[in-house]
Amino acid sequence: MNDLRPLLLPLPLPHQAVFAALICVRLLPSVERFDQTETKQGALLFRTAIAALCGFGAQQPVTPHQWGVLQEKLEHFWPDLDESANPFASYAFDACVALSEALALVQDGQAEHALQCAMAARDTVDMYVQEVTGVELPLQEVDAFVAARPEMQREVAWQHALVQALAAEHQLTAAAVEQLRDHSGNEPLVDLTVL
Repeated sequence: MNDLRPLLLPLPLPHQAVFAALICVRLLPSVERFDQTETKQGALLFRTAIAALCGFGAQQPVTPHQWGVLQEKLEHFWPDLDESANPFASYAFDACVALSEALALVQDGQAEHALQCAMAARDTVDMYVQEVTGVELPLQEVDAFVAARPEMQREVAWQHALVQALAAEHQLTAAAVEQLRDHSGNEPLVDLTVL
């Protein structure tokens, strides 16, 4: 994460909020997949929160109460890994971590939350790589193995490209946010169909 810190932390709060929102967009398929066998659904909440974060980035007013309501709904949805038998619970859990950090970011303005949001996405890639490869290495070697995988390299490069694109925007508008969202693509973070 230290690679992202000097690029992300200097950005204005609205830019960081859009960064976090677009991380959550990439994690949304994990929630949608989890939702398929659950009565307690999270995808609509994620879409609503992502829209609010993007709106905040484009200078649209969002009240502290609205952020609080979204945070409450997220806490209610958040999968309990000890109780859930859903094979996608861990992926939905990481998505909840990312969204929680994004919501904390716009509530207290601490840039560290944007970094933690990015870390949640990388944690998902890490988990996915270990799951699909079945790698069995000593703990100290697993990180290097995962970091060298194309899935992780692609995510790190995507995060860097997004920060650079945001840095190039002096003041974000709704059109600029939409363009960044389109440019980022709507591909899922990982291919859940192979799990």
